[in-house]
Amino acid sequence: MNLNSAHIHLLLNHFPIVGAIFGLLLLIYSIFKTSDDLKQASYWTFIIVALLTIPTYIYGEQAADIVLNVPNVTEAYVHKHEELAEVSLITLEILGTLSIVGLFFSSRTKKTVNWLTMIILAIAIIGTVLVSWTGLQGGIIRHTEVRGDILILTPDHSDTEEQNNHSHE
Repeated sequence: MNLNSAHIHLLLNHFPIVGAIFGLLLLIYSIFKTSDDLKQASYWTFIIVALLTIPTYIYGEQAADIVLNVPNVTEAYVHKHEELAEVSLITLEILGTLSIVGLFFSSRTKKTVNWLTMIILAIAIIGTVLVSWTGLQGGIIRHTEVRGDILILTPDHSDTEEQNNHSHE
């Protein structure tokens, strides 16, 4: 089996989603515990997420060309996923950049800056929602169970009558 862009994208795409969720939860916890160390750990998490989002996006662009040749894949599903991926990429890169700024300030003052933490929190919430939604839209491309296109097998009318006749005998 040859590893192509679609395979690599499928391997990478979970890291930005799980990482953003983890980083967001860690940041929220650090705010409640008033722990600068945990805030800094969440900033590092967001930086790693921002870095991993770049190859995920690049391989996703290449994967689109591959999956558009697969039966039952429509351009509309792929296009929606691509549009959300672009917005997610931009948001997570901003989040990563602000996290670098947050680490810089905390290294100089030995404390995190509260107003910057609140901005990072707001962007982390937006970024986490966006990247999760992007992942869902990506799943819709190939997973009919997510789309609601599940084939439900029901007995036809003659089978039902036959079952009813047997139950009364």
